[in-house]
Parts: sequence; C-alpha cells; structure tokens
Amino acid sequence: MVCSEALNFVILLSQLLSFKTIVSQDVSLFSGTIRSNLDPEANFTAEECVQVLERCHLLPLLKFTPTEDNATILDMNVSQDSLSAGEKQLLALARAILRRTNIIIMDEATSHVDSNLDEKVSLEKI
Repeated sequence: MVCSEALNFVILLSQLLSFKTIVSQDVSLFSGTIRSNLDPEANFTAEECVQVLERCHLLPLLKFTPTEDNATILDMNVSQDSLSAGEKQLLALARAILRRTNIIIMDEATSHVDSNLDEKVSLEKI
C-alpha cells in the first residue's frame, strides 16, 4: 500500500511540475539551432515557432542571413556564447509561451533586455 501511495505522489508531482515553466535571469542554451532550443521535442510546427519568436519581439534582434544550409531563422545555429543575455532571455520566454504551460514563473526574466523592448514584451498578450 505504501509503494502505491508513493507512486501516486510521484505521478501527481510530475503532473504539477508540467503545469509550470520557470524563466530565469541566467538562461542556458543547448548547442544546436533556434528550433532545437525553442522546441527540443519537436512538438510544434515551424509556423508556431516563428509566431512565438515574433510575439517575443526576438526576430528583429537576431542577426540572421539565410543560406543554403540555414534557410530559416529556426535553422540558425546557436551556442551559449552566440546570443546576448537579453536574446537568451527572450528565447527562454518564447519557449515557455510555446509550451502553453498554465503558470510561467519569471525571475527577472527580462533583466538583460532594454527598457523599450521590456515594455513591448510586457504588453504582449500571452
């Protein structure tokens, strides 16, 4: 009986954790592409990914030139050092919005973004 209760608790806890996303002040990225950082499990369409980048006002900030290998912004290679701290925060915010979790906890999630862009992001309907 105790094992069953413990298992139920673990299942409930994992379900509760899936309802929230934390966007921290210090964002870590995976080496890969914008797409692999935004949607690591490939659950969303390219259109949904680009739309969330637009909603977070990230597209104008990224210095992207299409090439034969990298046709779209989602194909842009990124690493821990390739984006500014503000761009990383906006990418993490975009990931949180894309996941459609019920609760987004933001720990100074736009602290590295200039005040004008911070205001635009704050006014965006999530």
